[in-house]
Amino acid sequence: MQARPRGGVSGARGPQLRRGWLALAIAAGCSGSVDSRPPNSTAVPEATVIAAVSVSESTVIAAEPVSGPETTAIAATREQVAELPAPALPVAPPPDDRTPRLRDACVAGDTITIAAVGDLLLHEELQIQAYAAPDNFFAVWGGVRDLLAQADLSYANLEGTTAAGLDRKGQAVRDPGRVFDRRVYSSYPRFNYHPSLLDDLVASGFDVVSTANNHALDREPAGVDATIAALDRVKLAHTGTRARGTQGPWHALTRARGITVAWLACAEHTNQIPDPEGQVLRCYEPEGALEQQVRALIAEPSIDAVIVTPHWGKEYKPEPARAQRELAARLAAAGATAVIGSHPHVLQPWEVLPGAAGRDTLVIYSLGNFASHQPELPRRSSLLLYLGLTRPPGQKARVHGVRYVPLHVRQTGLQFFVEAVDRVGGPADSRALTVAMFGEAAVLAPDAPLATRPACP
Repeated sequence: MQARPRGGVSGARGPQLRRGWLALAIAAGCSGSVDSRPPNSTAVPEATVIAAVSVSESTVIAAEPVSGPETTAIAATREQVAELPAPALPVAPPPDDRTPRLRDACVAGDTITIAAVGDLLLHEELQIQAYAAPDNFFAVWGGVRDLLAQADLSYANLEGTTAAGLDRKGQAVRDPGRVFDRRVYSSYPRFNYHPSLLDDLVASGFDVVSTANNHALDREPAGVDATIAALDRVKLAHTGTRARGTQGPWHALTRARGITVAWLACAEHTNQIPDPEGQVLRCYEPEGALEQQVRALIAEPSIDAVIVTPHWGKEYKPEPARAQRELAARLAAAGATAVIGSHPHVLQPWEVLPGAAGRDTLVIYSLGNFASHQPELPRRSSLLLYLGLTRPPGQKARVHGVRYVPLHVRQTGLQFFVEAVDRVGGPADSRALTVAMFGEAAVLAPDAPLATRPACP
């Protein structure tokens, strides 16, 4: 699936900066000096800036010289511009003892940035809030939409179904619309959301979701079919489940900046709900099958990276179980570029494992809850992960860096809001919990330029 274009994100930022810097240099040169201040400096007359930025960089350089004393100044300025270095791109700070150290941090090539969040586990109160709001689920996470949209690709775990007109047994009934009626649209122990949720995910910048988790069958096999149909309707890529009677791929493909990423999701179990049609990809069964899929995907010449998103581990445990670590090592050896886990509903740490062909594999065992009503501090504290990938010429992509924004679900009465902790000034205990696990150096301030690569020689 071709990633949807992002308006005003990093893809357009570089050329705009270069044109702005050039305009300033030319304007300053015409006045006899070069201003070393950044673009938008008030040292340049406003009319001069408007005239300069209203044309392209190539047009400015190729303009016919005018007769008169300005000709010599313009020619000299062009020589100065040619010698000026491009404005420095933002860089990530040096790693601390909790930041993954990646051997390919400074490798050259095409790059993209991926944003990833944890579980969309929309309990009763969040659904009631969203269905009553004119902006639907933006009422819950609207405060972080800009942080999602600034990445080239964004991912989340969709924990539950979006099956209109199906009750808890998967039987067709009258659909109530955007109403939490506890029959069609319900919460624990069987989650089902109004399909308008998917429109909000797309509008928030999400490009791909995992549908393989312990709530994948919460509306029985018919619910899996309905959820896939609803995802296809809004053109939101999905991985980990498939409709009855189909033998299509388990993985999804996204493409951004010419880099193709394969996403592969799996679930450890489905809450003992039978899966008679084999619609949910399992992480551990049959043994070795998931790893074989990773090997096949990374061997495809058209695929640059493989990201596995397992739904695994023990709920509410801040450390990964041995089975998680062992599977992560096997996935890395099989060629996974990154492994991004979910299901524990709390954060679990990250690490770098040796991967295939000398590449590193970044593993984060759990991203916790993105949006939920689980009031305990570890369950309402999470993060937005930024993963930087570089594809060297003629090679597979590899991880060059990671950053994160601490997130928190604030409750005010019966209203819930996903917030960037450093944007709203707290809560301090939530930030401390997250930073203790992932370190201070990798924290990205919400309003800072997005940078995942450290300073390189």
